[in-house]
Amino acid sequence: MSIILTNAQAQQLPLFSQYYYNPFIYNPAFTGQGENSNAYLIHRSQWRDMPGAPVTYALTVDGPVKNKEIGLGVSLFNDQMDIFNRTGLYASYSYRINLNGDHFIVPGISFGVIDNKIDFSKTNPKDVNDPLLFGTNRRKITMDATFGVAYMWNDLKIGIAVPQLLGSKIRYLQDDINVYMRLRQHLLFSAQYDVKINDDFTLMPNVMTRWAKSSPFQVDVNAIVDWKKMLRGGISYRLGYALGFNMGVTVNKNLMEGYFYEYVLSPIGRAAGGGHEVMLGYSFGSRGGSAADEEKLRKLNEQLDRASVENDSLIRQLKKKDTEHSNDIEYLKEELEKLKQNTNNKNSGGSNNNNDGGNNNNKDEKNKDIRSEKLADYTDENGAAIQPGYYVIIESFKSKANAQNAKKAYENKVIYKPQLLYNKPRQFYYVSVYYTGDEQTSVDVVTVLKNERPDAWIFSME
Repeated sequence: MSIILTNAQAQQLPLFSQYYYNPFIYNPAFTGQGENSNAYLIHRSQWRDMPGAPVTYALTVDGPVKNKEIGLGVSLFNDQMDIFNRTGLYASYSYRINLNGDHFIVPGISFGVIDNKIDFSKTNPKDVNDPLLFGTNRRKITMDATFGVAYMWNDLKIGIAVPQLLGSKIRYLQDDINVYMRLRQHLLFSAQYDVKINDDFTLMPNVMTRWAKSSPFQVDVNAIVDWKKMLRGGISYRLGYALGFNMGVTVNKNLMEGYFYEYVLSPIGRAAGGGHEVMLGYSFGSRGGSAADEEKLRKLNEQLDRASVENDSLIRQLKKKDTEHSNDIEYLKEELEKLKQNTNNKNSGGSNNNNDGGNNNNKDEKNKDIRSEKLADYTDENGAAIQPGYYVIIESFKSKANAQNAKKAYENKVIYKPQLLYNKPRQFYYVSVYYTGDEQTSVDVVTVLKNERPDAWIFSME
């Protein structure tokens, strides 16, 4: 009796180059994390000039549900390499957790089955009595799983995944012959950050690393440029192995086509040739229109946000001005009350008729204090337009310097808010110590001010 043990190790994970379009193909944490649902069909052929070279097919569908908190997906792949043929079917699930604001952590997991086949009829042995050639075909179905986690913040996406998590052993037995292969656990790391160059162009650099026991460490570096979400092109480098070129186009808003050519730099490339990968994608469930429409909507939202902030600021300023105006009115009432008391004390010996006549004269005097002016004839001292309303004036100057000195004298006095008004036709500077939109308030202010400035008056700007 003889026992033969064979540990068959082949390229265990299907190799894809355009995974940055469809990251959940490697990491289930990215399942349904896009804006819409997506379906992708992929065909990849590697080492075209070598017999038995790897050929891979994949079909994936994923999308968000329940307010985009949950992602669901399904993927089907077939990976052929020489005598090995594997077909896998997986269901994927992810759940988005909001850490704080725009920061999200997303765990994900996928479960599936793999149909593993070894077709010994494809071999061309030198020894036809080789005991490994026990029949023409062997088949084994095994369970498989992948766990992943992703961190997302605005345009940054970082992911870690462990494919072939169960590390299943696939064993083919016949009589004294034991042929087996083990699904090795892999560790995958990916990172991508979208950099907006301008309104039309976005740079999307990303990197992916792969590691598995007894296998070489792999690093992919990609730089993709996107134009208005309609055209894409880029270059990729797989460390120590190959250089790749990618192009993609989006047709009719939802249909996307991608092509990737791989030029092998390692010595095997001279004998094996390059690689080709073709991808066809379709996005469905979209609520929006074209990329240009989405950009217009984004800009409109930004304008609305700015307007909301400016509106809040304006409301705060108006409330502040209302408070100041109320304080000014209270102060004026107190000053007017003092003036009335002083007037009553001085005129305590007079008759009622004289007092009544005095009141009428006061009304006439108030009207004389208000002078109508054309708003267009005036600016502030810096040449900017001024608001319509009532300005309490204390003095006028031909010299701007003299007007500024007069203005300074009132800068620290209660309720007064001095400013200079410039009359363009007359070329005079007027010192205004108070502005209001209410006529009666301006009259009250000038009444109090006349105690120290008898010649004060009011400009009514219209």
